[in-house]
Amino acid sequence: MELLVLLIILIAVFLYVMIRGALDEKSRKKKYRRQLKELYGSFPDRTYSAEELDKISRYYWHKREASSHDIDEITWNDLGMDSIFARMNFTQSSSGEEYLYAMLRQPVTDDRDGAKAQMSAQIEYMMEHEKERLDTMMSLKELGYTGKYSLSDYLDYLDELGVRSNKVHYGCILLLLVSAAVLFVRTSLGVPMLIGTACFNIVTYMKEKGIAAPYVTTFAYIIRMLHCADEIAGHSLGTEMENYVAGLKAKRSGFKDFEKHSGMVLKMNASTGNIDELLFDYIKMLTHIDLIRFNTMLHIVHQNKAAIIGLAGEIGYIDAVISIGYFRAALPYYCTPLLQTGSDGRFVISEGFHPCIENPVANSFSQRRGMIITGSNASGKSTFLKMTAINAILSQTVYTCAAKMYKGNYYRIYSSMSLRDNLDSGESYYIVEIKALKRIIDAADTKDAAPLLCFVDEVLRGTNTVERIAASTQILKRLSQKGMYCFAATHDIELTHLLEQDYENCHFEEEVRDGDVLFSYRLLEGRAHTRNAIKLLEIIGFSKEIIRKADDMAGAFLRTGEWKAI
Repeated sequence: MELLVLLIILIAVFLYVMIRGALDEKSRKKKYRRQLKELYGSFPDRTYSAEELDKISRYYWHKREASSHDIDEITWNDLGMDSIFARMNFTQSSSGEEYLYAMLRQPVTDDRDGAKAQMSAQIEYMMEHEKERLDTMMSLKELGYTGKYSLSDYLDYLDELGVRSNKVHYGCILLLLVSAAVLFVRTSLGVPMLIGTACFNIVTYMKEKGIAAPYVTTFAYIIRMLHCADEIAGHSLGTEMENYVAGLKAKRSGFKDFEKHSGMVLKMNASTGNIDELLFDYIKMLTHIDLIRFNTMLHIVHQNKAAIIGLAGEIGYIDAVISIGYFRAALPYYCTPLLQTGSDGRFVISEGFHPCIENPVANSFSQRRGMIITGSNASGKSTFLKMTAINAILSQTVYTCAAKMYKGNYYRIYSSMSLRDNLDSGESYYIVEIKALKRIIDAADTKDAAPLLCFVDEVLRGTNTVERIAASTQILKRLSQKGMYCFAATHDIELTHLLEQDYENCHFEEEVRDGDVLFSYRLLEGRAHTRNAIKLLEIIGFSKEIIRKADDMAGAFLRTGEWKAI
């Protein structure tokens, strides 16, 4: 009777734990779904370490093909595109964030296959259908992240592991069977033979398991991808998603054998300590059955590496599409770009703003040629350049612009802006700068249907005034030819006169009032006329003598064109 009561208590405790676990899991999912719903319309609050960004970028570097259309490292860093990525990254999985990053690095140069229209329709569908969006995001959340390395890196590590044969493992099973048979025929020989075989099998197993175990993480993520694909395909998504779902199902269908062998392999690194599991662990040590299945799965991965990456791309794509929708919803306003092929056409941005600046001042322009921007420090020149360049990249990657209207060509986009000395190579700022400019000139000399759009902040600031103006004039003149749009910020007013036949002149200005500097951050037509740099010295607290003499020297130079010591 007491034994029966104890058994009932144990069963009750077991059922309570099972039910409580299920309820807690349901509550966790419900809470996270509510958080996803509440996050819609706001930006994510997350920063990334250099190591995290390096991992996220690995998918791009693995799939990248050398192209003059990709955003190169200098331009990416000049524009702070890591911050744009962080501002946009609402993805729920490694596949999603890696795909989104790669998308931002690879602007498209045409829409002949209709990908732009299809993607725009899918983004809008996910924005308009909350239930379907949240269902899909919850499936992606269960997929989650790969850990320390990207899936591409893990697959490369599997390549390094090479092809592993099961001959040794089958040999161990054969030895075990022979030993057992000898035991029944001749016990005195069978017992030591069985013990020796068991020891050999266990030692061999532990050695082989030590090699295989670190790679189980990769298999686990692939299995989660298969389950995620099944869930996404099972959601009731609209007609806008039909082609996507069909492609997802097609890529997923080739992994049935991989999934069949996974159950035992995925438990290779996990043990609860239960008696039944401990007994089964000894069976595995003696027979190597999980290692045999591991090698079978490894062979399938080697044979289907491209398909696995393709499946990760399909899942990453839908994660990125939803993330773009969240980004759009968080912006104060946005537009989808009007893009055309060819090298002619007007470049127009209406009320464009920088998406990473709180309370930004919007600016507009309409250009058929390049622009030289003048104005004092902190007046808004660099921010304007970045706003324009970032919107150009967003228009050709995520089809979403931080503006009320964007119209332009499909451009090749380059910049030379936030440069610094290269301490590793010992190169001075000037050498780094002219190399950055040279790559833009080389791109200009390359025949390509897509026009060049480039951004230069303080061209050749690393050298003396006379040579800077002379060289800058010729470089900017080269970048003003047909099929090129150059936006250049400078303090050298001389350039606005020397290049007024090749560039539009625009400027930013500020007002010094009551001992303070007031910036409007509004783009104005024409060259800058105000001189406030010396006034700023006065506001900061430099002596009146320094201010007076500096003002006299500047005035004299403007009158005579010569510098005179005062």
